[in-house]
Amino acid sequence: MKTKNDFLFSVILACAAAVGLGAPARAQSDSGTTPAKQRKPAAKTHKVWTEDDLATVRKPADNYADRETAQTQAATASAQPADTAKQASASNPDKPPKVAPLAHANSVDDADKKIAWEERDIQGQEETIARLQEELGQASPDRKEHLQQLIEQHKQILEDVRKELAGLQAQRKQLEKPGAPNATASAQPPQ
Repeated sequence: MKTKNDFLFSVILACAAAVGLGAPARAQSDSGTTPAKQRKPAAKTHKVWTEDDLATVRKPADNYADRETAQTQAATASAQPADTAKQASASNPDKPPKVAPLAHANSVDDADKKIAWEERDIQGQEETIARLQEELGQASPDRKEHLQQLIEQHKQILEDVRKELAGLQAQRKQLEKPGAPNATASAQPPQ
């Protein structure tokens, strides 16, 4: 038994010595054959971003935000000409004012649904404005201008939605009148 253990120990020791002595010899032979692998690759140069480069990495959300900002600025810039246009349209009673396509109700039920939708929209806009104003009080100076612009945008949207709501309420009153063409159709159940 002792001879078997001695022999097994000798074999293991010989294998370990062969592997241990072979590794440095192989490393020396590899370095002589492939010097290009030993060299370190050149350090990567740091990319300097310019304004031209930034235009290529824009996301659709950035484009949308730019369009919204441009529309808001155009709306505020054309506010005074719009006032004069309103006065001109008031003097021209035969031309009806433009109505948003979603603000037109076909029946009393349709008007009720759209009025409820507009009321939820108004509530959501008011909550958003309140949240933004709260955030504005705690914001850093560089972020305050952006938040102020967002608040102005939401106030404009809120004003537009209130106008649509008033128009829908007026349409509903028209539809409730006994002589309204769509009021009778909405009172009858569909067949």
